[in-house]
Amino acid sequence: MKKLLILAIVLLSVGFVNAQCHIQDYNSYKKVLKIDGDYVIDYSTYKKLYKFDGEYIVDYNTYKKLLKFDGEYIIRYSDYKKIAKLEGEYLIDYNTYKKVAKLECPGRRSALAAAVYFLF
Repeated sequence: MKKLLILAIVLLSVGFVNAQCHIQDYNSYKKVLKIDGDYVIDYSTYKKLYKFDGEYIVDYNTYKKLLKFDGEYIIRYSDYKKIAKLEGEYLIDYNTYKKVAKLECPGRRSALAAAVYFLF
C-alpha cells in the first residue's frame, strides 16, 4: 500500500512538472500564448515566439534579450524601465495600471511571456 502511495505521488508530480500554462487576453478571455518548458508558443499557430534564458526572456529567432523580472516588476532590457507588474494571476500595465492578461499559472515566466507579448 505504501509503495502505491509513493508511486501515485511521483506520477502526479511528474504530471505537474510537464504541465503547460496558458495566457489569456484580459479583455477577450481568448487564449493567446502557451508556455511549454523554456518556450513561449503562439496558441493559435503553435509557432515558437520567445525563449526563457535564465532571468531573461529572449526573442526565439535572434536570442536578443527583451525583458527581465525584478521583484514584482517587469523591466525592459534596452532601457531598464518598468513596463508591467505581476499582481496575483493578472499582469498589470505599469503606465496605465490596467489588467492586460490573465495568467493560468501565475509566476515569473508567465508574467514575462505576457508582458513581452502585450506590452513590448
